[in-house]
Amino acid sequence: MLVEEFRTDAAAAGLSDITLTHKPEYIAAMTHWQDPLYLSIIQSLPSGTAPADFITSVDVVAFKR
Repeated sequence: MLVEEFRTDAAAAGLSDITLTHKPEYIAAMTHWQDPLYLSIIQSLPSGTAPADFITSVDVVAFKR
């Protein structure tokens, strides 16, 4: 899911004051994982790119009023 789609869906669900904090270090740390899906994603990336160029992890803070 794209980050802005997530923000839009969260707002549509009635959440407000939505703060998304990107955590690129989390994605970079995943390079040591041996998860088959993650390894497949890495193999499919264009040459010279890294997973963090396309994937993000975010902390979400929002309020329901």
